Amino acid sequence: MEEGQKQSLEEVRGRWRIIKFTLPMVITIVFISAYGVVDGAFISNFIGTNALASLNILMPAYSLLTALGFMFSTGGSAYVANLLGQKRDDEARRSFSEITVFAVIVSVILMVSSFILMEPIARLLGADDVLIGGSVEYGRILALFVPFLMLQFIFIQFLIVAGKPGMSLASSVAGGMTNLTLDYILIVQCDMGLTGAAIASGLGSLVPTAIGIIYFLNRKRTLHFTRPSTDKRVITKTCFNGVSEMVSELSAAIVILSYNLTMMRFLGPDGVSAITIISYVQFLAMSAIIGYSNGIAPVMSYSHGADDRKRMFELFRTSMGFVIVVSITIFALMEFLTEPIAGLFAQSSENVMNIAVNGAKVFSVGFLMMGVNLYASSLFTSLSNGPVSALISFVRSLILLAPMVIVLPLLFGIDAVWYAFPLTEGLTMILSLTLIYRLNSRYGYLDAIKHSKDQ
Repeated sequence: MEEGQKQSLEEVRGRWRIIKFTLPMVITIVFISAYGVVDGAFISNFIGTNALASLNILMPAYSLLTALGFMFSTGGSAYVANLLGQKRDDEARRSFSEITVFAVIVSVILMVSSFILMEPIARLLGADDVLIGGSVEYGRILALFVPFLMLQFIFIQFLIVAGKPGMSLASSVAGGMTNLTLDYILIVQCDMGLTGAAIASGLGSLVPTAIGIIYFLNRKRTLHFTRPSTDKRVITKTCFNGVSEMVSELSAAIVILSYNLTMMRFLGPDGVSAITIISYVQFLAMSAIIGYSNGIAPVMSYSHGADDRKRMFELFRTSMGFVIVVSITIFALMEFLTEPIAGLFAQSSENVMNIAVNGAKVFSVGFLMMGVNLYASSLFTSLSNGPVSALISFVRSLILLAPMVIVLPLLFGIDAVWYAFPLTEGLTMILSLTLIYRLNSRYGYLDAIKHSKDQ
């Protein structure tokens, strides 16, 4: 057994060690978002803005896959890391194996059903006669890779639990570079259109999946594949822990659907293309905070399992500082770089470009508050309090944002749609900070403030 690896979560102490430990995951998620942006740019510039809109029509369906992936990966990693913190290593390994097997079964069911039902799904999500062909073409090809897309989420997160954040980063980078290389070959050189784009994305997911399988097959690792547990509570607790991430992703799907339907009603396919560009920018802005939150979550789970409240406070304090600095930086960059970023996608359509640029100026104000909400949700997941985490996600997306996206344009015109995001983030931040303060008595992540004076 690798003792150094076993102790890696225990040794993540001190502000700079915390940042150093989470940095690979931050880079991983930023890179994934960045190559998603480049992927969209290839589609928009070499196939057309309607092709980009066709892809975005399917985003709510894709969000179901990512919702399950995040639920299994974040909920499962919190559960397994907590077991490791309690020195219950064999139980942790068997639970990890059970989570992986269950995820494969679910993903195969999704693969078959989505391939068969892709056309009615695309119609239901708002595809008109202009977009339906591209949506079905892309969706059916990508459906064939659903098991690998699911497993990459799980392995990227569990490599961090195993004390290998660098390998998690490397696997993501390798997958992303594979995707981008194949984008150029299949879209630009071979002129395969959306079929080529789907194949590139699918084959890109094979790389981190293969790396994860090879790593976890080695029985010398502290965390490795073994005979799966048959305890149904493992899956129940995994889903319970990760329900907030699932709610967050499913809520995001409903929000995207709301945006798409609103844009189609008021502005047509150009409006859908514009909101797609804004979505890419949002994903990129969120990525650093999501990466940090995912990276630090196993350490918080481990500390919670060990009842180390002093370190829980240290993790919380460092995390809030990171989130605030990144949020302000993202807002400042967006205010100055909106036009060049939008230009990556909309060079061929001046109308799409104008819609995206004008909307982003207002939309980006929400980035100032978004980080606190994302971290708060992740914090409670790491503390195995899925319902509170889900509450934040549910209020943020379904109670506030989705209704505002639909109602504000009806009351004040289409330009009001851009105000929905900053209004939502501001109101949700009030809820997040209130929950953090009130639930401290249960977890104690604020109780060690006095220790900060001793450091």
